[in-house]
Amino acid sequence: MKCSFFFFLLFTYNLSEGQKYMFQINDFKAFSDNVNLDGSAIIAGERLRLTADKPRQSGACWYSAKKIDFTGGFETEFTFLISSDSSKMMPGDGFAFVIQAQSPDITGGIGDDIGYKEIPYGVALEFDTKDDNEGSRNHINLSFYSPETKTYRRYATVHEIPEITDGHSHFTRIIYRDGRLQVYLDSYLFPVLSVKLDVAEKINSPDHTAWLGFTASTSDQHSYQDLLSWSIKELEVAPKDIAADSVAVKETGTIEVKSRKLTISVWDYNTIDGDIISLKLGPDWLITNYQLTGDKYVIQTTLIGFAQDLILYAHNVGMVPPNTAAISVYDGLSTQRVSLESNLESSEAIKIAFTGDREN
Repeated sequence: MKCSFFFFLLFTYNLSEGQKYMFQINDFKAFSDNVNLDGSAIIAGERLRLTADKPRQSGACWYSAKKIDFTGGFETEFTFLISSDSSKMMPGDGFAFVIQAQSPDITGGIGDDIGYKEIPYGVALEFDTKDDNEGSRNHINLSFYSPETKTYRRYATVHEIPEITDGHSHFTRIIYRDGRLQVYLDSYLFPVLSVKLDVAEKINSPDHTAWLGFTASTSDQHSYQDLLSWSIKELEVAPKDIAADSVAVKETGTIEVKSRKLTISVWDYNTIDGDIISLKLGPDWLITNYQLTGDKYVIQTTLIGFAQDLILYAHNVGMVPPNTAAISVYDGLSTQRVSLESNLESSEAIKIAFTGDREN
């Protein structure tokens, strides 16, 4: 699927409870101070080029502003393009999204190493474009480092994926939550891969922090391997004082949206009386333990699947019960507003349903 991006944004929600760290890059040149490049990786215009269309290269790019805290999980989305100057040359060898706790200045070998297999204690999702006795030349593969053998172990491989060397851009979304890693490729509906994996154990990171980035390589087969955009968001840890399964949830209606990229705002439209709330969309806590004010709290999020419930939970009951919140949902075309109420025993919710012209 071809994707277009029109703006550059940087979010750094990192300092207080109810706020999590997030960044989004649509122009790597404007963001060059916060990425470390190694080996053959360069910034070419607005894109990040992991390898040129040349033989025997190895490159890496790491987000270097900070280690990502994945205690509550993380989600990352990126758009990539694999292309070649020659229609006769088979592409190779591939690139990988890599999670590791060693250093933001490291890369591995060429060829089938995909630029990461010399990095100890890593988890890598390969986008492989060369068949090295693996069953196909177009597949994804999840691997992790084994300290016993000091090599990477193949954990899961998927061959039934879109053709990623067709000269068009493709997007990937990776979600790690509650010990499960899910991979979406050119679709927000169903993951192409979903596996249980203890990332902290595999990368030897007791504090649940990691450097995130990309590696790539070529051999006698080669291609341009470019990143066009990249975003990462740390996910909220579930609030300890809310037993979501024991709170009665009442759905009050449905909001239909034409885009999956949503801006959700929440504020107290009534008496400002100390209401403390959490907001959950599907399985993800968007904000936690947040005291409502008359100012809008703005959240950027992505709608996964056909529809998800947006639920308002209460941590207390303000001076004028129940807790009330105004919520607006902007899909890039229009803004829709609703109000929700909650107390300690029950919560109201609104269903957000995707009704775009093309389901993806």
